[in-house]
Amino acid sequence: MEVDPSYLSRLWDFLSEVLSMFFFQVTGGILVIEQLIEFILPKKWWEAVDTAIPKSKRRRILLWLCAVSFIYASFSAYDNVNMRLQSVYERNRDLPIDFQTFKSSEKRLRPDQSKIISNLIYENKNIIGKLHFARYLSGNTVMYSGDILDALKRSGVEVVQDIVAPDTPDQTGVMVACDDPNNVPESIKIIIGIFHKADINVNITNMLTQAKKRYVGNGCILFVGPDPL
Repeated sequence: MEVDPSYLSRLWDFLSEVLSMFFFQVTGGILVIEQLIEFILPKKWWEAVDTAIPKSKRRRILLWLCAVSFIYASFSAYDNVNMRLQSVYERNRDLPIDFQTFKSSEKRLRPDQSKIISNLIYENKNIIGKLHFARYLSGNTVMYSGDILDALKRSGVEVVQDIVAPDTPDQTGVMVACDDPNNVPESIKIIIGIFHKADINVNITNMLTQAKKRYVGNGCILFVGPDPL
């Protein structure tokens, strides 16, 4: 039975978020409670506490606190993911899309271009890793960007996709938007080279405003903007 790698990736992201929060709560709070109380309380008070609640009972209480902490960490991770999905839904719900553009869109990726992108991305997918892909749905870019996305997915690389708008009228065509355009990662240079081999020009621009909060720390995204005016 084949296992969907994207599912395993999502499962790992969820578990890592749960465990990181859980260990922070345990090591930063629960495991130091006893030592902290012993340090703060006067000796005679602590001796009274030690008599009233023996160490075996305190250990049981700490275990219960750890269980509650794990449940809270799981819910917090779920809530965090749910809030992000809700945010994406709210953004896309209000995005005006003229469905006539799907009918009138004529610009497409040629079969040879699609094959070059898929094959070469596949050969370098271990270097490229996860690829963040965004597009602007307007006119000819609807089918064209869809063809590029299909070629990327055929390569087997993990693609995180989104819909965003450019910041300025000169942000058109196929672009790489980076936090630091003067310091492009090696993986992005490989992608740019692959697109050039497919006879597709790629410009480098600053990270798009709508993408900054979503791709913090990811460096660059591949973006298909509108056709030039």
